[in-house]
Amino acid sequence: MTATSTPYRLSHPLGFDIQSAAFKRDPGPTFAAMRAAGPVVPLKVAFLGKTWATTTHAATLAMVKDNDLFVQEGRHAGKPGIVAGFQWWMPKSLTAIANSMLQKDEPDHRRLRKLVDKAFARRDVLAMRANIDRIADGILDSFEGRDEVDLAGEFSRKLPLEVISDLLGLPHEDRAEFAAMAKRALSLTNAASMVLALGSFRRMIAYVRGQIEASRRYPRPGLIAELVRAEEAGDQLDENELLSTIILLLVAGFETTTHLISDSVLALEQHPDQKAWLLADPEARVERAVEELARFNSPVQSTKPRYVARDTEFFGQPLQRGEVVLALVAAANADPAEFDRPEALRLDRFPNPHLVFSSGIHFCLGQQLARVETQSALTRLYARFPDLQLAAPDHIAWIERLGIRGVKALPLRLNAAARRLAA
Repeated sequence: MTATSTPYRLSHPLGFDIQSAAFKRDPGPTFAAMRAAGPVVPLKVAFLGKTWATTTHAATLAMVKDNDLFVQEGRHAGKPGIVAGFQWWMPKSLTAIANSMLQKDEPDHRRLRKLVDKAFARRDVLAMRANIDRIADGILDSFEGRDEVDLAGEFSRKLPLEVISDLLGLPHEDRAEFAAMAKRALSLTNAASMVLALGSFRRMIAYVRGQIEASRRYPRPGLIAELVRAEEAGDQLDENELLSTIILLLVAGFETTTHLISDSVLALEQHPDQKAWLLADPEARVERAVEELARFNSPVQSTKPRYVARDTEFFGQPLQRGEVVLALVAAANADPAEFDRPEALRLDRFPNPHLVFSSGIHFCLGQQLARVETQSALTRLYARFPDLQLAAPDHIAWIERLGIRGVKALPLRLNAAARRLAA
């Protein structure tokens, strides 16, 4: 369907499934069917109900850049907001942290974001590479002498958690506990799982409140202390904004990168020719390779939902004020109108205008950090274990959560060549 053809109405059975394990295993056919239906199609998804989704690169890019037409806050579209729909049963502390900068329109978004932008500036992140390599090597040291590890749980999650914890100034002894809390809190696939996650959310909030108080009493390095000082200086940051910003940085600072690292290793092991190309000159090739691995896997599949601010027609589809729209960046990254043979993993692909980290004012704050961490993870892992292999290539379990594509676990055999020789 073209942008000028007959609109695709909500009377459609809404049959596109973008959350199941089968879809996560192979999303390509579903994205192709969605694009064939139109650049903007209806879906029915958990928590949101009926919503619209962009399916092409052009529509997705246009949506994420139009902050006047597509707004984060429901009040700007005549709606109470998605969070407000759960306020009758959610604790006030949870609704407060849900209103982070990700859910804000201008000028509040700019006000909150400028407080943390400097810490994630590209020049500062690049300067962190040596320390990230050191952390990665320390984790890999613990793998020596072992035949099999779960890369997702033992490396992909640990590395970015250590990095963001250092950046924020979290005590070392708390990090494993926080990682466990975050994992439980983010295991949301339906309303029942949200109720079960409440306890972990409460513990996370209590923990962060404790870190804020500790930073007030005992000055220490790290971004938490810097944000506390900004609040105390009256830099337009209230208690709830401080809390929500820190939790956002803690969770977003390691979850996306966790999936990008694991998904990248899985893709390399499934494409040995591409793995060989990368390992022939890893330091020179890893930067471009990570861009393609990010596009190919699209660990962040969609943006946060936005509201239509006014009645309009968008890429041929009439939209009404107050309706909800998702930008499917993963579908955009597989659009053959933008990418030659998008189904193929080509680590030397250039240019590569993927939208993994979105675009516009809400582009991913930690995109440079995610890139550098993944580059470090791949170079250090394969330098140590170049002949590693998937331990169970036919039994990959995927997380069934809207907006994320990541494995639940990734068992690896670290010394596959040595095992073959011994046999």
